Amino acid sequence: MMKKQCFLAVLAGLSLGFQVQAQSSADLNTRLQNGKVLVDQQKYELAMAELLPLTSSATGKTFAADAAYLYSVAAAKQKKWAEADKMLTQLTAEHPAWGGLPDAQYLHGHVLFEKKEYLRALNALAPIQGMQEEVANIKRHYMMLLPDKATFQYLMRQFSEDATLAKAYADKLASGWYTAQDRSHLEDLVRKFNLDRSYLQRTEAVKKNEYNIAVLLPFNQPENRVQVDKKNLFVTDFYAGMAAAQDSLQKQGIRVNLFPYDTRNDTALVRKIMTMPELGTMDLVVGPIYKNNSTLAAKIAQERSLNMVNPFSDDQEILKGNPYLYLMETSVATQGQRAAAFAYQTFPKKTAVIIYGSDKDDTVFASSFRNTYISLGGKVLTYHRFNPKVGSGISGALATTNLKDLGVLVVKSNALNVATGTIGYLEQRASKVPVMVPQAWLEHPQIGMSQLDFLEMYFLAPKYVDLENPTVQRFRKNYSSRYNLPPSSFTFSGFELLMYYGKQLQQNGYAVPLRLSGVQPGVFYQGVGYMNNASAKQTQDNQYLPILKLENGRFLVVNPVF
Repeated sequence: MMKKQCFLAVLAGLSLGFQVQAQSSADLNTRLQNGKVLVDQQKYELAMAELLPLTSSATGKTFAADAAYLYSVAAAKQKKWAEADKMLTQLTAEHPAWGGLPDAQYLHGHVLFEKKEYLRALNALAPIQGMQEEVANIKRHYMMLLPDKATFQYLMRQFSEDATLAKAYADKLASGWYTAQDRSHLEDLVRKFNLDRSYLQRTEAVKKNEYNIAVLLPFNQPENRVQVDKKNLFVTDFYAGMAAAQDSLQKQGIRVNLFPYDTRNDTALVRKIMTMPELGTMDLVVGPIYKNNSTLAAKIAQERSLNMVNPFSDDQEILKGNPYLYLMETSVATQGQRAAAFAYQTFPKKTAVIIYGSDKDDTVFASSFRNTYISLGGKVLTYHRFNPKVGSGISGALATTNLKDLGVLVVKSNALNVATGTIGYLEQRASKVPVMVPQAWLEHPQIGMSQLDFLEMYFLAPKYVDLENPTVQRFRKNYSSRYNLPPSSFTFSGFELLMYYGKQLQQNGYAVPLRLSGVQPGVFYQGVGYMNNASAKQTQDNQYLPILKLENGRFLVVNPVF
């Protein structure tokens, strides 16, 4: 996010017992250059050892400030924030005329924000000249992450003339902090800092006769002709699902206008589209989907206070600091929470063994499951990470598991060898212990349905669509007759997204951020909703995770939405 890649660290105030005075300027310069090379090579510990003697004032102004700054880079790269704070304090106090002081102050602000010392961070940034955009960006980033309203109000009083803080606070009010008592303060901020008067309207939902939705997807259509690329078929399937939902909403008296934009896979084009004045008239932006494009678009959407939904991502990390961004999918972290809550409430024995692979999603899910299960009162007997591609794999991980007194076995990895190894292990022991695994195991043809029917397997299926449902069968028939192709999972996804958000806009009106419902049945999906029942707060990712069990050859959703 930040334009400068500067970080800082070293203990200020320590008595440095190094005899640097005796070294020549050439020797000192050599050590300084060595330290710089080590930082560039990301050998941070070695760099710190090389640079530390030079940070003493005994080396003189020629080397001490530069060495302290480089040392700070190395320390903060390792997230040693306390050391970085002390070194920057020393640097700014002892070398007030150093040419790189603005960078040092900027990075000191970054370090202090990371330490959650907001007042000191803002004070560190206050004197900086010539870096207005960078300073405004870092302040906004961290202030939007500040969770405590009273602390924000205190900082506003200390920096009452800071326009960046004022706008960030107005955004925090509009994104959920607002109460009736805040009205006069918000009006004062809008007037004093010439903020968009729409801030005064965002605290109340606006009902409209029709709603506008921008759809930013890589259609990749050539000029003046239509071309279907098989590699890009998922995009046209997704949009066809949205178009079908638009027709269904129209029949229910809900008018939603779709405005498609071809983003290709072009970051510059995404920027151009997202900054168009007409985007400001949109009640919702869907997409873009590729990571770089999506990150850029979400940043611009936040700056323009535009509601945006990412249709395919399940990474909760992309939501941080942006109250206007939503995931249509159930994030991996939320999947772990929902699976743990189901396991604790359903299985009599409140003990769990969690075995997970080395992928990021496996780790996030396992950590979320463990934390939730323990918080509910359960006990995690084993929490084991393994690499499916190395060594004994799942067999070694299962070897120490006592199935007899176990409440639930959780295995999180999509790998085929993990699925077959786990099933084989359980079959040999005729185990009836409940086992929670990913839906992806059902896609492995090497695994027979009879095997799964015999075992107590529970499948975590965030995108489950029951193809035997009469509503699904009618849709498939009508869709196939119209397009000469059956609908794909992306078609159902596009349909479900527009149906849900279209109905929410109709029922709750337009607001920034959106006002969304708790979990309710979808048309094809088992459930969609954004209310966390445990906290009674609106979330930014879908809170429902279908859990399947095979019973007599048929899959049943064991946690249905009523």
